[in-house]
Amino acid sequence: MSNRESTTGRRLTSSSSSSRLKSMKESLRISILEIEESDDEQCITCLRDVLDTYGVQSQTPGGRRDALFFGRNRVSDRRAHRSPAGGDIRFSERSDYGDESPHCDYCPKEWKELTPEAQTKLANLLSWQNLSKWEFDIVEVTELTNQPLLFVGWAILCEPNVVEEMQSSIYPLGVNVAGVNRNNNLGGMVPSSGTSYAYHYDFDRLNIDPRAVCNFLREVESRYKPNPYHNNIHAADVTQSLHCLFQLMDEKDFLRICNPVAIFSLLLAATFHDVGHPGTNNLFQKNAMTPLAIKYNDVSVLENMHSAIGHSLLMGDEKHELWDIFEAWSKEDKIHARSIMVSSILGTCMEGHFETLQTLDSLIDKVEENLGVDIVGDETQPILSVLAETLDTANPSKKHGEDEDLSKRSKVEDDHRELADKMIKMLLHAADISNPAKAKETALYWTDCALSEFFAQGDKEKEMGLPVSPLCDRSTVTRADSQIGFIRFVVQPTFELLGEMIPRVKDVIIPKIDANLASWYRLKSKRNSTHSLGSASLGSVTEE
Repeated sequence: MSNRESTTGRRLTSSSSSSRLKSMKESLRISILEIEESDDEQCITCLRDVLDTYGVQSQTPGGRRDALFFGRNRVSDRRAHRSPAGGDIRFSERSDYGDESPHCDYCPKEWKELTPEAQTKLANLLSWQNLSKWEFDIVEVTELTNQPLLFVGWAILCEPNVVEEMQSSIYPLGVNVAGVNRNNNLGGMVPSSGTSYAYHYDFDRLNIDPRAVCNFLREVESRYKPNPYHNNIHAADVTQSLHCLFQLMDEKDFLRICNPVAIFSLLLAATFHDVGHPGTNNLFQKNAMTPLAIKYNDVSVLENMHSAIGHSLLMGDEKHELWDIFEAWSKEDKIHARSIMVSSILGTCMEGHFETLQTLDSLIDKVEENLGVDIVGDETQPILSVLAETLDTANPSKKHGEDEDLSKRSKVEDDHRELADKMIKMLLHAADISNPAKAKETALYWTDCALSEFFAQGDKEKEMGLPVSPLCDRSTVTRADSQIGFIRFVVQPTFELLGEMIPRVKDVIIPKIDANLASWYRLKSKRNSTHSLGSASLGSVTEE
């Protein structure tokens, strides 16, 4: 039995019929506890039908299945929890980490603490199809749970089993006990298939324990501070955005240049890329000569700190068996994963932004020179496809013909590998600055969050007698101007370059950037017009 199978009570062999029956009964027991406490006669009647179907006939005079099914003291070791809305009482195993219940071993305990209605809504939001959309709205997830990073991280990093586990939790035996149609949009779970580009990463090969992943996510999320912008919601948003950027690539090409170890490592890095953020930026750290600035010698101060916290938990002094995600990995894979996570997190530092774009542009020129053609924007063979042909990790024998010059082959491979690595790692940075590339309402939400944090820093800088950092002075910075500059000089060039390497970016993301930029220009124009009218009136009075 594999490690994945050994860590989940639901992964059973076809011969273990007694274990399967035990699991089915446990699933029913959980549902019964919830439904019988609700006093909903229709649900209870439906429940009795299901129990009768599965041969559970014994019933107490009060109408409840007794010790024959539940065993004695069914609630003696459980704690009752009333839903936030009041009324429903549900029972869940309580422990600091993990969940010892044989029911829904892949589901974190926080999932089982949600109401059935919240579970269904969250399951729809976290379906693989929905998670793979650029239009995904992390705010909707946050409205259902205050732990969006835990749930989004679980849904992505523990794929492809999460959807199945959520479905098994809501519909333990595939039976519509609550009278909900699981195949429509009216409250039931929506099938996760059907998208033209949502594909899986083959994480099954990595021996990942979902309990360890959830424990790590829970610990990391607890270390995000309640900043207006750099918080756990932002971390969840960046994790999903990175996943979507992967999904925008051609499946065959992407999986030929980036193996599951690299993909998992990048997505995991996204979850802690801003952990412990103090709500003030690197410039503040340097000017205030904070302990962090002293420790990291003024170089990518916060990024070094974020990476250090995450790696201390994963591989350092704070490593714990509860969240040892890499326990079953080889030493070589661990070293490779750490290298990817460190470089990608350090790559989110804005100080190196323009240098990164210039490096990518130069590497594209190198690849074109090697091939003797202009491949950028070539619709017949995008650059990603060109890289995949050279760097097919699954079929190394197909990279080149036998008669090619070895030195030329080596140079081509080196240049192509460097471009592929830089591009893949840069995607975390792109996801980190992608707020203005989202739908208008989402972009506005993040704009206000960011400016709130920036202005708080500016106020603090004024109090401390420090130079006020750019975009941090509430008396001079406007929403429109801040976003116009950020989009024109940072976001737009980044995604235009990505569009040359990942063609679908041009269709899915660039139009949103253009629309948001145009919207900010209109707002600025309207503000200027109003200001001009006011100035003209004042001017005429002065002249008089």
